[in-house]
Amino acid sequence: MDNELLVTAQNWTYTGFESSDLLAFIHLGARPPEGEDSSAKLLYLVTVMKSLEEEVFQLEFEHLEEAIDAINTKYNHWDFKNRGETNTGGGCGSCAAH
Repeated sequence: MDNELLVTAQNWTYTGFESSDLLAFIHLGARPPEGEDSSAKLLYLVTVMKSLEEEVFQLEFEHLEEAIDAINTKYNHWDFKNRGETNTGGGCGSCAAH
């Protein structure tokens, strides 16, 4: 499989997979402290959203590598989505005033 079409440790913050109106991606979350002497636990969340408005499904992982393996295994048959690509079709960044 082409590594350019997978979520990796280098691109996980801005890539994912999409199918129709669903988007699967990894983001950060936290579990609250369980007692006075504990601290919040950082989590990597694999989330599926519908139209970027409604959460459909979410998995929690304590390690980034586990989240990457899960999203690539479960959703790699969907279209790869690079949410970090710039839109060159207009907008303020393409204005002649810049």
